[in-house]
Amino acid sequence: MSIPIAEQHSLPSRLADRLERINRRAIYLFVAVSLSLPIIADVQMKPAPMATARALYEAVNALNPEDGKIVLIAADWGPGTMAENRPQTALAIEHLMRKRQPFALISIYTLAVPFLEEVPNTIKRRLEVEMPGQTWEYGRDWVNLGYRPGGIIMIQRLAKAENLHEALKTDANETPIAQIPMMRSVKTAKDISMLMQFTGLVGVFNYWLQFFPGPTFVHGCTSITIPEAFIYYSSKQIVGFFEGLAGAAYYETILDEAYPGRSGESLALATNTGLAFAQLVVLGFIVLGNAGVLLRKVMRS
Repeated sequence: MSIPIAEQHSLPSRLADRLERINRRAIYLFVAVSLSLPIIADVQMKPAPMATARALYEAVNALNPEDGKIVLIAADWGPGTMAENRPQTALAIEHLMRKRQPFALISIYTLAVPFLEEVPNTIKRRLEVEMPGQTWEYGRDWVNLGYRPGGIIMIQRLAKAENLHEALKTDANETPIAQIPMMRSVKTAKDISMLMQFTGLVGVFNYWLQFFPGPTFVHGCTSITIPEAFIYYSSKQIVGFFEGLAGAAYYETILDEAYPGRSGESLALATNTGLAFAQLVVLGFIVLGNAGVLLRKVMRS
């Protein structure tokens, strides 16, 4: 049905047309600004409490650094999911370092290589500034086992190895595993007290879970795979997990409460706040678009 000429040039008609046809560049601009401002201005909204993140925190808190066992961190993520997986990994590493719980980093994803080195060193430097006199040393507090090719075959071999020193041979720096102080008593998968697995890759989480049923298992996933992770959380196969970036943001508030003098960039909280603002902006544009449609219908009735 054609629109009468008078109606086309009326103020309500022009308003309806503008609301229905908002320039997409304006939408992109508003979303970009809403995402960036909280990070730049360090604005933080308190995240919703999450039982899954709380359970993960309690599991880490229950670890005993004196038992001679280590935590194995499978950081199977890269630049594509670093917005969610990096804060998760960094917060878990920070908690382990504060507890003086030795841990080893490993990955079956080649793009994870620079982060295996960068993330623990960044946390180490920040903690040493926050707590003068305390130090964290490579080989004593953590080790980088690097990228390991082979995917599921490597995971299976690692889980069944009778001697991890022989199975792994060297760390990422080509230092023999047997010569690394924190690894001397770690011989089999039974010497791993907890497995932390962070990924945005399809199927990788299931590989680790399938072959490592022994250690306490925790997980960090991207938002799109939260429903899948809940299946394993409900069945007690994992004791806790990060629900995307929101889970990391809540974990950060838990650490703030547990360590009142804690310093840090609060990147998870700020980014999560930016996402909340961006979602509100998108909802606002949806409302405006629908308002234009309704206004048009009212004019025609």
